[in-house]
Amino acid sequence: MQQIKDEVRRLAKNNRIEEIRFIDAEDLEPKELFYDRQPKVLLPGAKSLILSSIYIGGYRLPDNGSRIYARTSRLTLSGFYFNIVEPLKPIQEYLQSKGYEAIVYDGFLEDYCVPLKPAAVKAGLGWIGKNTLLLNKKYGSFQALGGIITNADLAECYEIEADHCGSCTACINGCPTKSLEPRKLHRSTCLSHLLEEEEWPEEISSVPQNYFFECDICQEACPWNKKHIQLPLKGSIGSDFTEQEELLELFRYDTLLKMDEKTYQDKILPLLTGFQLPYSLFQRNVRLAYQAGCGSSDSSAIGIHSSI
Repeated sequence: MQQIKDEVRRLAKNNRIEEIRFIDAEDLEPKELFYDRQPKVLLPGAKSLILSSIYIGGYRLPDNGSRIYARTSRLTLSGFYFNIVEPLKPIQEYLQSKGYEAIVYDGFLEDYCVPLKPAAVKAGLGWIGKNTLLLNKKYGSFQALGGIITNADLAECYEIEADHCGSCTACINGCPTKSLEPRKLHRSTCLSHLLEEEEWPEEISSVPQNYFFECDICQEACPWNKKHIQLPLKGSIGSDFTEQEELLELFRYDTLLKMDEKTYQDKILPLLTGFQLPYSLFQRNVRLAYQAGCGSSDSSAIGIHSSI
């Protein structure tokens, strides 16, 4: 099996996967979370779960100090499906060529949805932070996780990473909708969730920090992410906008606020890989983000009237 693991590692490296780990497919903890999503439920005879981690810290738009650009999350800009699922397919095909079954984790379609964060803890890839996200010292919380369930016996044992959050509550304090308790997310009030909902809470008059889809606010507040915040900006995977300059032009408020539905479908929707945000919600979210980021006093800077 060592030869197979060596080849899997080689394929992972060739496909931009920073970390690859092999854990057993025995019942994963906590059992109430995995319930009917244990690897052996999804693939009878499963022996291993292969965990992959891709660093997404560089995929970002200008920070909340900018009054020109709207923003979305690093996970969105990383291409999600293209960033997590596609790099695993050569590994899947290799295992199948060796006579093994191999199912790629597909959180995009929710068909084979093993909870990857607690599995990644078992694989030594980090600890669960107070914002409910996987953290480690090297990548902070900017890891996109993927996985393959297989009946190949590849499992290894890893040292479990200690919890390094300590008494820090920066993520909880930073959440604009107060949706976080220590290691508990109230999804119904999370900004990322609200931006996908038809009904917008009356008590929230605008979207903080320029976000029109998804949110990185609790992550940017985390001390373990500070060294990643000022990295050089990258473009987006899985779209035509691979150059940062093109992406910045697309995400200008004066571009987004005037964008018609066809342009939205052609230019923005492909960036949201897997998320079907209706055009009407896109318009609403951009206006709310603009009101927070610019306000009427700044509208002349980009040629937009505050009556929009």
